[in-house]
Amino acid sequence: MQRRYIIIALLLSIFFLLLLGLWAMRPALASFVRHRTEGILQEHFASSVQFADFQVSFTAGLHVTVSQLVLRYHGRQDIPPLIQIAQLSIALRPLNIVRPRPHIATVRLAGLQITLPPRELATPPMLRAGDLRDKSPIVIDFLQTDNAKITLLRGQSAKAPLEFLLHHLELTNINFENPAKFTATLTNAVPKGEIEVGGVFGPWNGETPRNTFVQAQYHLRNANLATINGLQGTLSSVGTFSGPLDYLAVKGSTETPDFTLGSVGNPIALHTDFVAVVDGTNGNTYLQSVVARFLRSSLVVTGEVVDLNRDVPSRTVNLDTYSENARVEDLIRLAVKTEEPVLIGLTRLQAKIRIPEEDVDLSQRLEVSSEFRVDDGTFTKPAIQERIDSLSRKGQGQPKNDEIAQVQCELTGAMHLEKGVIHFSGLRFSVPGAKVNLRGSYTLVGGKVDFHGNLFLDAKLSQTTTGPKALLLKALDPFFADRSGGSRLPIKIVGTSAHPQFGLDRGHNDRVASHATQTSP
Repeated sequence: MQRRYIIIALLLSIFFLLLLGLWAMRPALASFVRHRTEGILQEHFASSVQFADFQVSFTAGLHVTVSQLVLRYHGRQDIPPLIQIAQLSIALRPLNIVRPRPHIATVRLAGLQITLPPRELATPPMLRAGDLRDKSPIVIDFLQTDNAKITLLRGQSAKAPLEFLLHHLELTNINFENPAKFTATLTNAVPKGEIEVGGVFGPWNGETPRNTFVQAQYHLRNANLATINGLQGTLSSVGTFSGPLDYLAVKGSTETPDFTLGSVGNPIALHTDFVAVVDGTNGNTYLQSVVARFLRSSLVVTGEVVDLNRDVPSRTVNLDTYSENARVEDLIRLAVKTEEPVLIGLTRLQAKIRIPEEDVDLSQRLEVSSEFRVDDGTFTKPAIQERIDSLSRKGQGQPKNDEIAQVQCELTGAMHLEKGVIHFSGLRFSVPGAKVNLRGSYTLVGGKVDFHGNLFLDAKLSQTTTGPKALLLKALDPFFADRSGGSRLPIKIVGTSAHPQFGLDRGHNDRVASHATQTSP
């Protein structure tokens, strides 16, 4: 029994001496921890290290608190620091700091700001995971930060940087051999909305931070399209992204139940599936494929959204689009402010869309060059459709045949939209017995119509009516005769889309036109 007490007393004495030794070695151990921490940060982030205060506590393990930590990428003073942290807190076991590969239990960050330099300021060498592991051998079990900010500096100095606000970020199992798992919630800048992200990140590339790899899934909620000049609606999106930070491949879909062009005000439900590449150095987006579906139509789009003008905060949009399955009434509802589209029918089109970088409403910036074809079109307004039916009857030489009704039309042509006005060229409109070639313009705001061209009829002019009028028009047949044996009349369509006015174009032949105006179709 006495021997047992002696052994216990000896062990307690040894333990006390160890504690006393550790207590005496506190300044040296604290200096070692500080030196080791600075070395790891310097090697890992390829940056100079500055801080206002460095505290080491041995209460309930080893705790390190660093205040006002600043890491300057390669020591540069001409750009903002790579990382700024108001307070860095580290918890680990004391013996873990002296191991060849320190093992840290938790890291908590307050006031984190990360500023990634433009690509041209990053050094070209790209370290391998093994190099990082050897230079910065460290493992962190858990890292957490709230209310952090990530800033991507732009290659164009006049352009405002891209900023992302991270409400919450957690990473687990951080090392330099394998990616770390992470979850985050953040605010997307344009369009402004909240994003939930989860995936893997890293290993961190200290020499070229933008080459750090990330792979994740995201969910964007309630993004306000009004933050893009000229658009309105609330957008949600889900998808995935992967690649280095400055060259992310993105694949996903969007839902906008109330999409509208700002000046049009006709909300529609818009769904898109897309594949794109995002350049993190400047925010440029390259659309490899976008399939947009709305109402009963679908469009396929490729193109880019890029920075071209250093002095304007917006971006240039260049898109190519085509469709074999669209409805003309859907396109009219999307682009024109009207309660009811004037024309319905199946359309095929291809178009080039350009939105230059100007600080004006989208309707004034939008430029569209398009070729289109409408098959089996009909007009929704009875007054207009009756005129079309009458045109077909007279064109076939059967002006009293009421069985010719609700005729369908074909429409082909080319158009160019610029500054809110659509200019048409090679516009061809045809119904059984008649066809029209037109050129002219249509104003989106107000619906002003101004078209001029020629009307071709299969019948002679005198065959378009009956009775005394027919006899009168026989004398005019030679003046309007066409080589095909029918008639050709110069015409105009003016007024507005709601109240169009059809008539002979008096500039063709004042005397003959004035005599025939009251009797011609």
